[in-house]
Amino acid sequence: MVILDKIKKFINNIWFYPAVYGLISLVGAIIIILIDTRYLARFQNIIPELLLTTPELARNIHGIIASAFITITTFTFSITMVVLTMYMSQLSPRVVENFLKNKSTMQSFGIFVGGFIYSIVSLLFTRDTAEGLHVISASIGVVYIAVGLVYFILFINSVATFIQTSNVIDRLYKESILKIEKYKDTLKNNYIIEEIDTKKFGHNKVIRSNESGYIQKLDYNEISEIANKKKLIIHFEKVIGQFINNDEKIFTVYAQEDLEDKEEVLNKIKRLIIIGKRKTEEQDFSYTIQKIVEVALRAISPGINDPNTAIHCVKIIGVLLGMLSNINDGYIVVNKDKESDGMVLLEAYSFKMILYDAYTQIIHYGHGDIFLVIAVMRALKHVSVNSKKNNKKMVKEYIEFAYRKAKSGNLDQFELEILDMEMDSYYKYG
Repeated sequence: MVILDKIKKFINNIWFYPAVYGLISLVGAIIIILIDTRYLARFQNIIPELLLTTPELARNIHGIIASAFITITTFTFSITMVVLTMYMSQLSPRVVENFLKNKSTMQSFGIFVGGFIYSIVSLLFTRDTAEGLHVISASIGVVYIAVGLVYFILFINSVATFIQTSNVIDRLYKESILKIEKYKDTLKNNYIIEEIDTKKFGHNKVIRSNESGYIQKLDYNEISEIANKKKLIIHFEKVIGQFINNDEKIFTVYAQEDLEDKEEVLNKIKRLIIIGKRKTEEQDFSYTIQKIVEVALRAISPGINDPNTAIHCVKIIGVLLGMLSNINDGYIVVNKDKESDGMVLLEAYSFKMILYDAYTQIIHYGHGDIFLVIAVMRALKHVSVNSKKNNKKMVKEYIEFAYRKAKSGNLDQFELEILDMEMDSYYKYG
C-alpha cells in the first residue's frame, strides 16, 4: 500500500503530465527527424504528397506552431492562476486541490508543453535534404496543433464549469456520498463493540508516532492479517484525518504471549499508517463535509455576502448527515479470519462530533441571519427522521442550541415569531 500511495502522490504532482507529455514529444520529434533524414526517401512515392513539405516550409510551420503553443500555455497558466486565486478568496483553499487534481486540466498542460517541445526540437534539427526530397514533420506538427486546440477548448469548458459555485458544491456532495457509502460498507461488513476485553492478553505495547501531521490512510487489510497471524488485538486509537503530534500514541497492541519478533512486528504495523502534512479525503469522509462547511462560511462572510449559497450548503450537509444518522459510537472490529483470536479495533466516527463539526461554525457566524438558522433547523429535522434513538436526542439538543443562539442575537419581534413558529413545528412533528 505504501508504494502504491507514493506512486499515486507522484502522479498527482502538477508537473507530472507536462513532464511525461514533454518527454514523449521529445522522443517523437527525434524519431520523426530520423525518419525525415534517413528513411523517408525510400517511401517518398508511397506517402501522399499532401503530407509532405519542403524543409524550408517545414521550418516556417514549426516556428508558427511553437509560437502558438507557447502562447496557449501562457494563457492557460494565467487562467489557472486566476481560478486558483478566486477559489481561495471566494470558496476555500481546500477546494483548490480538487481543481489541480482534475485530470483534464493537467493533461491540457501536458499537451501544450509537449507540442512546444516537439515544434522547437523539429525546428532546430530540420535540415535541407537532397534535391527534390521532402519531410513529414510539419504535417505531424499540424495534427498536433489541431489536437492542442481541441484540448484548449476542453480546458476552457472545464474552467467555466469549475468556477461555478453550484458545480463546486455538487462535486463535493458527490464525493462525500461516495466516501460515506464506503464507510457504511465497512460498518456493514464488520460489527461494533462498546468495550474492549483484553483480560486474556497479558502483554501490551504502545506504538507512537515518529512525526507530526494528519493521519491520511490506514491499510486495514494488512494490519488485520498481522493480527490474525500473530493472534494480536491491534487497537487503532485515532480516527483518519486526526492531527497527531510526534511521539503521540497511535496503536496499542495486545498479545497473549511475548513475541520473539516483537520489534519487527511493531515496526511493520507502524509502516502501514500514512501521516502527512495535510488532510486527504481518501478514507476521511468528514474532510469532504468540512470543505462544504468552508464554502458556506465564505458565503456568509461580509466580503462575499451570499446567504443563498450558504443555505444551499446547509441543506446539502443535512442530506449527508441523514446518511450518517444511524451510525453507532464504539470500536469497529475488523477480523478477516473469524477463527483467529486476532482482531483490529478501529475508533468509529462519533455522530455527535460529526454533527458539531458540520454546523457549529455556521451557527456561530450566521446566527444573525434568521433564514440561515431556520435552514439548519429544517435540515436537522430531516436528519432526525431516520436517526437512532441516541442520535435523535443529540439532534434535538442541537436544534435547541441553534434556537437559543439565534434568540440571543439582535432579532426583530417579527423574526422571533418566525423562529418560534419553526421551533413549535419541530416539537409538534419532529
